[in-house]
Amino acid sequence: MLPLVIHQIVGPNTNDVVNTCLESWHSLKAKGFDIKIWDDFLLEEFIRLNYPKALEPFRNATNHAEAADIGRYLIVYHYGGHYFDWDIQLLDENLFLSLCLENPTGYLLVDPTDGSIASEAFASEPMNGYLNAVVDQIIIEYHARPNRDWNTLYYSGPFRMRETLSLFPATTQNILEVKSVFLYDYHEIKEMPEPRDPRPMIHYWLHSWIPVAKEHVDKINM
Repeated sequence: MLPLVIHQIVGPNTNDVVNTCLESWHSLKAKGFDIKIWDDFLLEEFIRLNYPKALEPFRNATNHAEAADIGRYLIVYHYGGHYFDWDIQLLDENLFLSLCLENPTGYLLVDPTDGSIASEAFASEPMNGYLNAVVDQIIIEYHARPNRDWNTLYYSGPFRMRETLSLFPATTQNILEVKSVFLYDYHEIKEMPEPRDPRPMIHYWLHSWIPVAKEHVDKINM
């Protein structure tokens, strides 16, 4: 079984939607899960003490998403367990527990339209070489392009995960389609059609290129 821990990175500016999402995971504590919240200070200390190779790219990230990407790969590599962004809400506890049971060595979520891997939600056993390789590829890119004229999605996010998986395919994680776990995929989240089947969770993609109105969040929680 995967370690019963959920890692989440929380920045300084939350809002009602984020707080609702973060709170939704607390019900799993009764099932033995630990919720580990990471802020920028804790991430930097963790990287400095355990993975100094990544400290310079972390400190010099061009935005919070790039720094958080480096942090999330390393904490799950180090400790194992699940990582979820702060704007992902647990919708169905039993479906989530089934997801854990069906994927005892972890999972990655793939968008079938372009093969990108969701950096916002994944799970792994500790010391999974794939996650370490993702960080190594980021470090290589960081030193190869000192002007840092990169796109975050390709530098450290979903497309970096996709490219690394093509180079290091021997991950123990199962590959699942994003729609099998999220209520809506990337292309549905703006309009949010009526869901036909329940899913373990929903990602609202706040603070991203996919803005979602608060009334959609209220609709889900009615």
